Amino acid sequence: MNRDLTARTAQGIVLRVSLALGIAVAAVAGLPGRAPAQTACGSMITNIATATMWSGAPDFAVFIVSYSVTSQILVLCPPVIALTKSSSINGDPLVQCAAGCLVTFQVCLNNQQFAATDSVWEVTITDRIPTNMAFQAGGAFDYNTTNPSLGAITFGYASGATPPATGWTAAYPPLGQTSTPTTTFIRWVVPGIGPTRSACLTYTARIL
Repeated sequence: MNRDLTARTAQGIVLRVSLALGIAVAAVAGLPGRAPAQTACGSMITNIATATMWSGAPDFAVFIVSYSVTSQILVLCPPVIALTKSSSINGDPLVQCAAGCLVTFQVCLNNQQFAATDSVWEVTITDRIPTNMAFQAGGAFDYNTTNPSLGAITFGYASGATPPATGWTAAYPPLGQTSTPTTTFIRWVVPGIGPTRSACLTYTARIL
């Protein structure tokens, strides 16, 4: 059964390569081997090295001593983060609104991995205050810091043509801040998101 599964997997790989690259299939199909397997997330790879020494007769009594050292590697899964953004007025999904309306924007991140070792760290989210809108207030965080305890979310703002590498002010923008003539960005740094957990960030802006 294993040989049949390997053969089918190998054929599938050759088919995909031939479709994507248009190269000669015959040369690839003739190569021996198996399709590479992926080590399961959460697996621990252990590597042991051993050294042995012994005395030299007849000068002294014969004895043998062995020493071992171990190195371990934890296999992690690549992070899978879902990012969503929504807008609302008084809790209702926004469809349309006139000048002067207060709009609440919410940005949510969800860690879609399940293994206990699949937390993601130092997630940075940057949002731009939309043109023709003025910042009003930052909102509360919907973020579980209890299980696991990963620290507090930090935030700041900066202005520029693009989000700058440095120079962020550790606060929300002033009341009425706009993206005219220079674009204003808001940035949040989430220290970590545990498996299947999420972090949601909100702010309010007024339509000019």
